[in-house]
Amino acid sequence: MYMWTRIWDPSLENNLGDPTMCFVTLISIKADGGWASAVEVTSLIARLFFCIRAVFLFDLYADAPDPEVVHERHTILQKWHCEGTYSPFSSLCSLQTLASAIAFATPSFPAFIWFDSDNTEFIWRGSWITLSAFCSIGQELM
Repeated sequence: MYMWTRIWDPSLENNLGDPTMCFVTLISIKADGGWASAVEVTSLIARLFFCIRAVFLFDLYADAPDPEVVHERHTILQKWHCEGTYSPFSSLCSLQTLASAIAFATPSFPAFIWFDSDNTEFIWRGSWITLSAFCSIGQELM
């Protein structure tokens, strides 16, 4: 919990900064030394969001307190798990927004490509399909 409820400014004692952002950076390096695509990074950050929120919820309801205590704890922790504040969680939100924008703006390979000019054969997600095969499947199903 302490990891996400403090500001990680680099200093002489802490030359790395936020350990969560360091983790995202290091896990984004692929085996060949390149960087993971934005699509791969967004799913990683989404899983981190889920884990961080789960830790905060666990801390809020630890020791089965009454609703007033949960509300007090939430008020104290709210700035650490909300977007728009200076916190590790907010930094992840900003990174997720940027990675999502890159992922949506990046063109991807088409899932469907006509292979011939007569439009009778096509490749769909790497599989070669002919329209005559569709007709034979339909006949077999009847």
